[in-house]
Amino acid sequence: MALAPSPPFTDAAPPPSRGGLGLAQGRYGARGNLELVLCDERDGLWVLWHNTDPEGAATPEGAPPPGEWSGALRFAAGRRYDDVRVLQSRNGPDHLEVLARSGTDPHRLRWSPEAAFTPENPPPGRLGPHPTLTETADGALWTALAPADGEPVRPHRADPAGYPRLTWSPAGPPVPPQPPRTVLLAAGPDADRPATLAYSAEGARWTDPQGRSTELPGAAHAACAWGAHGPLVLLADGDAGLLAVRPGPLAARAGAEPPRPLPLPGTGTVTALAATPVRHDPGRTDLVLRRGGALWHLTDRGPGTEPVHRLLTSRLNRDPADPAPVHRR
Repeated sequence: MALAPSPPFTDAAPPPSRGGLGLAQGRYGARGNLELVLCDERDGLWVLWHNTDPEGAATPEGAPPPGEWSGALRFAAGRRYDDVRVLQSRNGPDHLEVLARSGTDPHRLRWSPEAAFTPENPPPGRLGPHPTLTETADGALWTALAPADGEPVRPHRADPAGYPRLTWSPAGPPVPPQPPRTVLLAAGPDADRPATLAYSAEGARWTDPQGRSTELPGAAHAACAWGAHGPLVLLADGDAGLLAVRPGPLAARAGAEPPRPLPLPGTGTVTALAATPVRHDPGRTDLVLRRGGALWHLTDRGPGTEPVHRLLTSRLNRDPADPAPVHRR
């Protein structure tokens, strides 16, 4: 019996991007697709999604097959952004939240099935070099803000009662301004308060929701994926090192998972890093990083395994002769 012909595919590099990036697992698709948001080189933001459906699942025309990335869709035009984060929210239900930085100003966008991306009231204050956004089990959104120039950064919380309109309030002590550090907030699946990672090239400190602290190596870029096995902190020194660390009091016990150096693909300096746990594959963490101007997608399944990495490429189920652009403005 003759085999059915393989469907034609169109491959394309992602659109040129700059600054930071955001990565999260959403709730759309059979198992929850990955959502990636990039800052355009000149204007607006781009969103791509990674098909996490089981291998062999049907692929509609124009969509990526399982295990591949979609084309990019541009949104939030009219402004040049420097960094961005994306979050799959419980609210809406299941809306996507985007927090982007332009200069020091925050900009919030929300994706809903009815209206796609719409601008919303942003948090009041100024963002640090790398914005942070997380959500606790009660649906509250959290970020870190400096109320004004010269004031220290502190966690802020937005109660979800009025969602999508949010009112942000200080919800924790300021992060000590010396030495200067970037603040990352991360919440576990059942947490009512996030942990804090304050980091710089000289050193980092992880403080869990109970206030217990752990000293970690320094980093130029950091991300946290908090999945079924607890928090996993990823630390990139910007040059050649990428370290995976399980922080917290249990990390010091005998038999605990030691810090793991992860091999970096490509060459050049790491200029952006994001990570997410993957719900349907406990123990799996997916990362996207930019190194030497190229975007890489890494999948890590923990100790005893080698991370799988590949250049991030859009692949669509469509005829390569189709003249329509892969990335839509």
